[in-house]
Amino acid sequence: MSINLESDRLRRQFQRQPVSGWSRTPDNGVPDHPVRIHTLGRFSIQLHGQAVYGRHVRQHRPVELLQALIALGGRDVGIEVLSHALWPDADGDLARNTFEVTLHRLRRLFGLKGLLQLHDHRLTLDSNYAWVDAWSFERLANHAERLLPRADDPVIQQQLARIGERLMALYQGNFLDREPGRAWSLTLRERLRSKLLRHIIATGQVWERTGEWQLAIGYYLKGLEIDPLTEVLYQRLMVCYRDSGHLGDALATYRRCEKLLFEQFRIPPAAATLALRATLTP
Repeated sequence: MSINLESDRLRRQFQRQPVSGWSRTPDNGVPDHPVRIHTLGRFSIQLHGQAVYGRHVRQHRPVELLQALIALGGRDVGIEVLSHALWPDADGDLARNTFEVTLHRLRRLFGLKGLLQLHDHRLTLDSNYAWVDAWSFERLANHAERLLPRADDPVIQQQLARIGERLMALYQGNFLDREPGRAWSLTLRERLRSKLLRHIIATGQVWERTGEWQLAIGYYLKGLEIDPLTEVLYQRLMVCYRDSGHLGDALATYRRCEKLLFEQFRIPPAAATLALRATLTP
């Protein structure tokens, strides 16, 4: 059976299977939360399906407070932590007054009681009211990680395939990638990016073991879109192309890796990559 036909068969099988252990946001256009916030690649806020601000609002302090709150965990984030992140030069009363005014403006932007809760000098974005793509992504990635030790089970494979599809759909780019760079956004940005790359590599090898070459190849190519300097992705692609009988593609993958490493670092591929290259003979 060809790679494409087998991949289509497996995909149809996966689509018939429910995924247990996580709650998927509906794709029927009806929000399951009154507030929907996208942070991966693009930044947008919707209230009851409608944008709540225009482009000219984007750089205002209320939106930055919301972004920082999400970046710092979204729950029970201390006022001092937020104030220091956003206004490092403000001290004491000035920092507290700036925070209070900014929070008031952010609440007014939504007009939704209970969305932003302040208790004991700690701020929470209530997940009962707000859906955040980064939070949904991280929950799914963590769930997939817990499933991987049981990936020899066909039922678990079905769940991994569905979760992977959703992860790829959610991850439209790095966290706040199109927003001005802020130090407080970097930790979450790198954590989510690393989680996706680990998922791609680990789950791709599940598809290798089951002979689902096209699925594995698709995963690894997506990984290279995210980080073209992750050499293990080239190695796995070379294996997939080689073992599925596409030596030309395997050699092209090696040459791409070799060229990029030389251009970026003036170094040759790793020994494992060179060993794989030696196996790419007709």
